[in-house]
Amino acid sequence: MGWLSELNNVYDRLIENDRIDEKPLPLYHITNNARLEITLNGKGIFQTAKLLGKAERDKWQTCMPCTEKSAARTSGVEAYPLCDKLEYVAGDYVDYAKGKNLREKHSEYFSLLEGWAQSDFSNPKIMSVYNYVKKGTLIKDILDRKIIPEMDTPEKISAKESNVFIRWNVEIPRDDMPSETWIDSEIQRLWIEYYSCNFLQEKSFCYISGKDEPIAVLHPAKIRNAGDSAKLISSNDSSNFTFRGRFTEASQACQISIASSIKAHNSLRWLIDKQGTTVGNGLTIVAWCSVSDYQPHVLKNTKDSFPNEEDDQIKYFASEKSAKAIKNRLSGYYGKINKNDRILIMALNAATPGRMSILLYREFSKSDFFEAQEYWHGHLAWFYTYWKKGEKQPVHTISAPSPEEIAKAAYGGHVSDSAKAMTIQRLLSCIIDKTPIPKDIEQLCFSRASRLNTLDGSEREKTLETACAVIKYNLFSQNENKKEYIVGLEEDRKDRDYLYGRLLAVADRVESRVLYQRKEKRETNAVRYMQRFTRYPCSTWELLYAEKLRPYFSFLSKKGQDWWYEALIREIKGLFDHDEFVSEKKLSGEFLLGYHCQQKVFWDGIANLKAAEQPEPTDEEVEE
Repeated sequence: MGWLSELNNVYDRLIENDRIDEKPLPLYHITNNARLEITLNGKGIFQTAKLLGKAERDKWQTCMPCTEKSAARTSGVEAYPLCDKLEYVAGDYVDYAKGKNLREKHSEYFSLLEGWAQSDFSNPKIMSVYNYVKKGTLIKDILDRKIIPEMDTPEKISAKESNVFIRWNVEIPRDDMPSETWIDSEIQRLWIEYYSCNFLQEKSFCYISGKDEPIAVLHPAKIRNAGDSAKLISSNDSSNFTFRGRFTEASQACQISIASSIKAHNSLRWLIDKQGTTVGNGLTIVAWCSVSDYQPHVLKNTKDSFPNEEDDQIKYFASEKSAKAIKNRLSGYYGKINKNDRILIMALNAATPGRMSILLYREFSKSDFFEAQEYWHGHLAWFYTYWKKGEKQPVHTISAPSPEEIAKAAYGGHVSDSAKAMTIQRLLSCIIDKTPIPKDIEQLCFSRASRLNTLDGSEREKTLETACAVIKYNLFSQNENKKEYIVGLEEDRKDRDYLYGRLLAVADRVESRVLYQRKEKRETNAVRYMQRFTRYPCSTWELLYAEKLRPYFSFLSKKGQDWWYEALIREIKGLFDHDEFVSEKKLSGEFLLGYHCQQKVFWDGIANLKAAEQPEPTDEEVEE
């Protein structure tokens, strides 16, 4: 019951926090999208009506009182006590439209409203709504006034699209409370007291609070959004497989009070709305602190985790320095969290349209969570390119990619919702448990990054960067005794695959420099043969060097500049073990690290012959 208890604690903390303006829903309330606003005066006389259009979609969501049964309403006849659909509220709706149980629906609604309005928990606004509803003239008033074009004829009224939720404005002179009943805290308080006194009589032991309280039979839906019908807790199926033969009644399996259930669901809705992330086919992930108001970042890349900070990592080109910068950022952000605070992470998705499952729930101490974040962002960090709004040039920094960016690198920019959700769910376990990224995801990233000629410019760079980050992370996490690759070119590293990557980058550079001078736009042979190079590195290199690159070396030799690239190739080949060089063993992901790092020093203009300390020739020097 850990997550239910924790969410109950969150609810109490949020309600008591005066610094939070938008609080979770009150007890015995729910939200629905209400488009039709009816305005009355204090005597219950119709004033005007307004239908909110799609342009005002952000104003649709409405907080309204509910009962336990109406909160779980699907297709049955269960009314809300104040705001409800037109077919429930309008007594004359049956005269203009056809439908099932229309008289029964209005009777249920009116009976509930009447009981509240005539109780000790009523007020003038509730009485105004009651006095108007009992006239049964809502549809007639709307038609007579002809103030809503979408509802100005009986035919339009009978259309299914017109059966929308209604909310009430009650204008009373010199009233200190807002006329909008859905934001009137006094009405909310009165309903809570009325419902508690008149509907919650029988009590039993609650497994969450440890007290004798009214027990919930039906639990709320609409967890991820107002249209979500999936439930986390359900025990209303007595004929099929709900209890699997272990129990005869739901209460034997678990007893949760109505208040505890509503608090948990309302706080979870609030957390998802404010700081949750929904990806793919409905996978929702939310993280929160048990005591403080800080929002833990789980699914963001390093750059977006600290959006208000300058990209000072741009000057770091070694893993130890970039890792230190990332650790400092994490320390600064989470430093204000109490050391005894806990970080909680929950992942949800709907197994069926009516059933929600908790895919993951974990609790961490501050130190354990910080350690997991430092491990993920530190060891996954790699070169990272992004664009700022309004800027003409990209920004280059060092950052760990987000799980969504990894999914796109593995499956492409048009990855399906199900594949994206499944990939992010698997990566979430890697983030919090410090485990290697699954091999199949790494292999997909490597495979797509090895076929750069099939990708366009922006996707090419992002895929290559993300694939390198994944490969670097796994090389370390699978063998922590091995020296970690730094974020930058390692000129002394002698790993075969890394060196082959450097050679291919030099071949790409030689041809691309000449193509630029000739103003030709096409793929280089290095990029075209890249996939074959990963399978047969030695023979493909001989083909590129001995045949494909000869015309380009000849072009560079006219200015005496070919020697620099020839010398760099000899320098790299000198680091090979001869037997490894001639082997046709397939290249691993380390090949991409060498390729990208060698390309990076070319792009940044810092390429240098180590032995001669001679920089790369400039474009002006090779210009014909």
